[in-house]
Amino acid sequence: MTLGYLFLLSAFVMTAYTLWAGISGLHLKRNSLIESARRAIYGQFFMVTFAVLTLAYLLLSRDFSYRYVAEYSDRQLPVLYTISALWAGQSGSLLFWTWLLTVFNALFVFVNRKREQNLQPYVFTITSAVTIFFLSLVVYSTNPFEKLPAVLPDGYGLNPLLQDIGMIFHPPTLFLGFVGFTIPFAFALAALMKGDKSSNWINQSRNWSLFGWIMLTIGNLLGAEWAYVELGWGGYWAWDPVENASLLPWLTGTAFIHSIMAQRSMGMMKIWNVSLAIATFLLTILGTFITRSGIISSVHAFGRSNIGTFFLVFMGIVLVSALSLILWRRNHFKSEKTIATFMSREFGFLFNNFILVILTVTIMWGTLYPAITELIIGKQITLGEQFFNKVSIPFGIILLLLLAICPLLLWGKAKLSSSKKSLYIIITSSVLFALILFAAGVRHGASLIVLGISFLAVAIIITRLIQSGLSRQKTNNESLMTAIGKILRLKTRQYAAYLIHIGVVMIYVAIVGTTAYKSHREITLPKGGETVIDKYRLVYVQVNEIKKQRKDILRAEVEVYQGDQKIGILTPEKYIYKSGLGEPKVTSEVSIRTNLIEDLYISMASFQSDGSATFVIMVNPLQIWLWIGGIVITIGVIIIFVDVYRKRRALPQRNSVQKKEGNK
Repeated sequence: MTLGYLFLLSAFVMTAYTLWAGISGLHLKRNSLIESARRAIYGQFFMVTFAVLTLAYLLLSRDFSYRYVAEYSDRQLPVLYTISALWAGQSGSLLFWTWLLTVFNALFVFVNRKREQNLQPYVFTITSAVTIFFLSLVVYSTNPFEKLPAVLPDGYGLNPLLQDIGMIFHPPTLFLGFVGFTIPFAFALAALMKGDKSSNWINQSRNWSLFGWIMLTIGNLLGAEWAYVELGWGGYWAWDPVENASLLPWLTGTAFIHSIMAQRSMGMMKIWNVSLAIATFLLTILGTFITRSGIISSVHAFGRSNIGTFFLVFMGIVLVSALSLILWRRNHFKSEKTIATFMSREFGFLFNNFILVILTVTIMWGTLYPAITELIIGKQITLGEQFFNKVSIPFGIILLLLLAICPLLLWGKAKLSSSKKSLYIIITSSVLFALILFAAGVRHGASLIVLGISFLAVAIIITRLIQSGLSRQKTNNESLMTAIGKILRLKTRQYAAYLIHIGVVMIYVAIVGTTAYKSHREITLPKGGETVIDKYRLVYVQVNEIKKQRKDILRAEVEVYQGDQKIGILTPEKYIYKSGLGEPKVTSEVSIRTNLIEDLYISMASFQSDGSATFVIMVNPLQIWLWIGGIVITIGVIIIFVDVYRKRRALPQRNSVQKKEGNK
């Protein structure tokens, strides 16, 4: 029995004890047992941490007596990619997920050690139940510390497609998002178990939800960036089953983050929020099931495995338990108010969530359709990109329109937050903007609608800020810039949320450019041959062969001209990896010329012995705004977290001052 496996067994025992002590302490109302369970959570964290460090050490020391090390590394693999091999394989990634669960649980217990203990014992006990499921997998089903019958001289190497900087960060950020939504799930179940119909669980889980959401957002965008630069097909989203698996919880997580505001402000959507928190967690598990069961083929997925059965059983237990609790407590979680008008913000949020849930169900149906048809008729039938685009475009437009108009809506009122005159000007400007685009040659109907609504969304946000500034300027006799600055400080979270909306608008604009107006050409050119795509003239000069220790590189030189002016050289490459015991593997490395307007994208599909080469050439308009939009969204979330931290730090000082004044 290896040291790493002993650490896992110890963690399993500690987690089982945490479950027993937590459940017993809650049932018997014995604080000593609950405190003991709380301390055991730190033990879980340390034991799984030691297991992770042990596997990392085995990878870095190239100990090829272990199956996992041999399958996912070799002696020439750089240190950075050797570390990322920790989550490259099935057993390693499940161990990494388990470790994150223990990190979050220990962090939750530590952060809340001096706060009200109303729901906390339920939360860390439920999270420990999730942890013991994952520990069961790595202990009994897919042990990362399995030994080989004999020590191998070298390993088989890491998949070359995973040897990319994006894949170092993409899986961990997705895992952080998945695990981040485990805490709100645990809070939702805790509220149901305890019958706590207040917004207490919402308030305590809100920041965990936002963290999980931004991690899923970043993880999806990093995955899109990896597909764009590494797979060589010129796109960033193909409605691949595993791509969809990470999109589904993002959609319900987005709905949850919006609807919790309705509960906090109006005491509404209580059952809706509980259901969304549970659904988001279940969709993270479903995504893992799709990735690891092998039921659906994907470039991202692991091979077929019986581990999918364990996930199905776990999802079934969670679903039945959650539905039973919801039915039991349904009368406790009725809304305190009803929607008074369709022009209120709460109705806007409800309609937004309805669209997100319908979109989630539709994408899930399309994703699982091959598995369903195989189960029924014994043959997989795949619904392609056309199906997903057809159903997602109208829903996406509706969501964008809701994003645009929601800042105008007020809680519980039919009155808009902007005057009719300013609203008329904003709408007229948006229509004029769309007409200008039409005159400029933008004739794609859906694109015109999206770009017009995008202009409307940004204009409403800017107008609201300026109007608030002018109002404060008159009241306080300040300059406009001073007034706007103070408004941004006083309403930091509100305008940070608007900044997130602007980032989403940027992503919409990028999607329009890269789907409706992209140019594509695949052509074989001899040396000195040239081709034209849009405003670019490309001249294929030569291919150079570069030999390195780990790989051979075929590097093409393609000169780029606009008219007669040379504006640069692009160098698409082919890598032939020579890794350990594995067979040589060939990958493509694209070359991209990027600016704020478009990407010129070239991939070398093949190279012939006569010196000719086949290239995939694309012009992707507005591509960079996809990545900029992601950065803007991330900045908005960071601003919210900083503001929460700043106000939380200031609260004790404010309470202390009020107490002193009261004593006087």
